[in-house]
Amino acid sequence: MEYLVYGIFGIILLLALAARKEKVPEECRASKATAPFFRIGALLERKLRNGPEGLKIRIFRKNEEKLRILEPAGDIGKSSRIRFVSTVGLTLLFLTVGLVFALIIGKQEEEETVFNPDGTLPRREYGEGNYHVELDARTGEESRSVELIVEQRAYTEEELKAMLPAYHEALEKAVLAENTDADSVCRDIDPVEELPPYPFTIEWEISDRSVLGGNGKIREPSGEGSLVTLTAHSKYGEFEELYSFSLRVCPRIEEGDPVEKRLYEALLSAAEESRTESSLTLPGEVDGIAVVWEERKAGNMAILIILVLAAAGAILWGRGNELEKKLKERDLQLSMDYPDMISRLSLYIGAGMSTRSAWKKITEEYEKKDLKRYVYEEMLLARREMESGVSELTAYRHFAKRCRLQKYVKLVSLLEQNTKLGAAGFLGSLRAECREALQERRTTARRLGEKAGTKLLLPMLMMLAIVMVVIIVPAFVSV
Repeated sequence: MEYLVYGIFGIILLLALAARKEKVPEECRASKATAPFFRIGALLERKLRNGPEGLKIRIFRKNEEKLRILEPAGDIGKSSRIRFVSTVGLTLLFLTVGLVFALIIGKQEEEETVFNPDGTLPRREYGEGNYHVELDARTGEESRSVELIVEQRAYTEEELKAMLPAYHEALEKAVLAENTDADSVCRDIDPVEELPPYPFTIEWEISDRSVLGGNGKIREPSGEGSLVTLTAHSKYGEFEELYSFSLRVCPRIEEGDPVEKRLYEALLSAAEESRTESSLTLPGEVDGIAVVWEERKAGNMAILIILVLAAAGAILWGRGNELEKKLKERDLQLSMDYPDMISRLSLYIGAGMSTRSAWKKITEEYEKKDLKRYVYEEMLLARREMESGVSELTAYRHFAKRCRLQKYVKLVSLLEQNTKLGAAGFLGSLRAECREALQERRTTARRLGEKAGTKLLLPMLMMLAIVMVVIIVPAFVSV
């Protein structure tokens, strides 16, 4: 995987050197750190523009057609270039940063290795704890994974004897639990079976179990208190030690794969044989079969590289679908604004204005407002076409073609009939079209509301789950 990362870095570096003289569009807002990536985008855009026709159609033409619909009066070539340069620049920037992090994690994994080339696993000193290691065992052409807990180095008898005074003091304190004094034990004690960081396992003998149970609960002491002797039988390997102390217990204060198995057994046997040594030597063969041990890596670097590459691809895919999403939003807005536009048009025509004058009046009112609506932008463009010498009918046809919706085609056909023939009943047809458009908008609004309700279902279920947890968990805790 490292070679793949270095290869990608090499390609990016070569492209950055080749693009060092390219100019980045000001709209990309490239800083000194990100400028090389946007320059690469500018280089690729220039080269692809001069490439084969089929490649240009596949990469640029489709998006340019969508941009032409979204920005009919804009500079499509400039917008297409800015979009391509920013998409490539951001993708390469994310790819580079992600792969750098993946490389850092990979290096950290290599530094954290515990497996020695001589086939040994170092033990930690006593008190430092055990550690877990995953190994790959190659037996001939087969490979199996084995997990092992490498225990800390075993104590010697001299070390165990040296820690006994501190151990006895800590043991008495741990057994007393919530009691503060061995002469007045009024609460249940805690007969611990282990006492970290000491390595002993502990078994208890209680002199009078009618007063103190084996689980440490107080039973029936006398009113003045009963003397009970506790004996701790501490074991560690072959080492054993007995330690006794007394408590005065008072009445209690009430309060609220077979091969894998053989490999594992061989590892345990090797670990047992080297308990007092500074390192654990792994067996070279198991049941007469040679075994080659390797430490299994977590593989975080490989996973991160795959995620980075997938995310970079997702950026490209998302940017490609962004225009399609905007087109759908545009069509929805055109559909929702249609009743308002046609009602204004019928109002002004009914007041005695010509179609062209009513069209101009609507666009002039729109220009005074600080908002962007696609239908009025298209009407404004049609008005400017008429003012520049394009015939009224041609401007209406261009308007319908840019809107792309059947309802606008129908409207323009009515306008054409009125312009050509001065058809009787035009105003009535326009008002009937307005009523039909209003009814269609109500239906669309109802459908969008139902869709929004469906989308809210998942958040509502999540909130319900949180409320149930808040109510139920305290009830269980208090039981």
